[in-house]
Amino acid sequence: MLVVTDLDRTFWGLDCVAPPAHLEALAELESAGHVVLAATGRRLRNIARLFAMNSLELPAVALDGSIGMDFATKERFHRVAFDPAGLWELLGILDAHGVRPCLYIDDRGNPGGDVVIPENPTSAQAHLEFLEEDAAHALGPADVEADVLELVLTGLSSDLAHRAAKAVHAQALGVARVDEPDPLYRGSRLTVSPPGVSKVSGVEAFCRWTGHLFHFAAVGDGINDLELLDAASISIAITDSHAAQATTPHHLIPPPEDGGWAAVPQLVSS
Repeated sequence: MLVVTDLDRTFWGLDCVAPPAHLEALAELESAGHVVLAATGRRLRNIARLFAMNSLELPAVALDGSIGMDFATKERFHRVAFDPAGLWELLGILDAHGVRPCLYIDDRGNPGGDVVIPENPTSAQAHLEFLEEDAAHALGPADVEADVLELVLTGLSSDLAHRAAKAVHAQALGVARVDEPDPLYRGSRLTVSPPGVSKVSGVEAFCRWTGHLFHFAAVGDGINDLELLDAASISIAITDSHAAQATTPHHLIPPPEDGGWAAVPQLVSS
């Protein structure tokens, strides 16, 4: 069976270190013939560092479904970027609301960076400092208009984040999600993906690439996991998380600090 799991606050906690019991559960699933696919809002470069830190080589759907790569083979199996014309219209709408997002881009595997930061970005300073390692400072939005995979802002007021998300949806220019409170940067986090993109569309792409049936178990906690849990044959949410409250999962498990993911092999096989 295909097992799709979120990473942050699901497979690992805010320290991004997978508990030994979770790694053992992952090995148990793989030895039983199950395939484990990560599905996360993180960027490929960031995932690569965290996978290396945890000695992992999983396939992953990244940026909430915009791109996918098998970290064992380094093959990319999926990519959906904004249409350039739609992107500029979208940036104009966000600018009219007083927000200038960071652009997460497809670096096409080239050296440089996979983040473009505009002039006077609206995101929290701590977020901008975190992105510094992967920022392509020589590039501006016009240089990457065909390669933008997601727009991200953090540390916004809740009212501003929701007004901007509503404006995006009103023009059908993308899929806007507001995650609050942001566990790292406080305030509200606004992400905008290309139209039709979600973790589910990324899983569908993985299934086409591998020949798997679109039949899977899903584990998640956040707003970007809701469609995934709804589409899963077996849905597993983290207790007291947004996903647990907004959906009706088949199973609830404790958060990473309490070793909840260790129960996944039993829940998948039961």
